[in-house]
Amino acid sequence: MLNSQEEFLDNTQADIIFRDVTLLALSGFISIVILLLPWLNFKTKDTVIKEPVGSVIFELFWSEKIDADLDLWVQGPNDSPVGYAQPSGLTFNLLRDDRGLTADHTPLNYEISFTRGILTGEYQANVHLFKHDKSKKPIEATIVASLVTPDRGYRKEILGKKVMLNFEGKEKTVLRFKLDNNFKIVKGSVNSLRKSLIGKY
Repeated sequence: MLNSQEEFLDNTQADIIFRDVTLLALSGFISIVILLLPWLNFKTKDTVIKEPVGSVIFELFWSEKIDADLDLWVQGPNDSPVGYAQPSGLTFNLLRDDRGLTADHTPLNYEISFTRGILTGEYQANVHLFKHDKSKKPIEATIVASLVTPDRGYRKEILGKKVMLNFEGKEKTVLRFKLDNNFKIVKGSVNSLRKSLIGKY
């Protein structure tokens, strides 16, 4: 009788020890998993790489010999104007604001704005002679419009125009056009009808 009780106690103690060791090991494993969760990188639908959506690009050029400050002002569909005083909007960003030879480390007099995606609707580019040089002679400025569409990996020039700016403070509408769903210029939409963009943001 005594032997059977001792065997029972021995078996019970062995079971308790086995159960304790197993639970401790399981608890340790779960703790390690919980501690590692923040560092695990689960791929979700949000992290799927999307195809590029393209860009509309406006560039402004003027002679590198002229120490004048010209400003590129642009506007996209259903957006506010973007220029030196308002460098970003819902669609456009001004990437480079050039002030002539002032604090300029490159030989180019050049400004550029681009969109984050291509929307259907009207696009516009104006040039503003913010500060004239000492000569006060008329300044020739060129605006170029380009497209980078999702089906192409390169930029294609679609429009370009030169204008003359005669005096400080002058703003000229250089390009206006509409794009359709296929990233094509809507027939008959290209014009230079005056529409001021300065101070409209």
